[in-house]
Amino acid sequence: MTQMDTRPTPGTPIWLAALAATGCQAVSDRGCRKVGWQWQEGRAIYTNGDTCPVSIQPLGVTLDRGETLSVTWIPGETEYTLDVDRPQSKCA
Repeated sequence: MTQMDTRPTPGTPIWLAALAATGCQAVSDRGCRKVGWQWQEGRAIYTNGDTCPVSIQPLGVTLDRGETLSVTWIPGETEYTLDVDRPQSKCA
């Protein structure tokens, strides 16, 4: 995976450039920080590595520790598709 550069480059999908331009923030009771998007297989990915839940703004998605937000855009749609992947719980 690569860190997403906020500057559009030739070949960058317009939806990805628009997402980067929104300046998404991970907001928690500890403050806020810029979301460091990763680009993988046509998706923008962010995993909450903090110990407490974060709210991804302005998308309005809350992620618990270890949860991953995947953002895609399907041509012809009018909004992003958001998916949250939760880590698998393991039982002994």
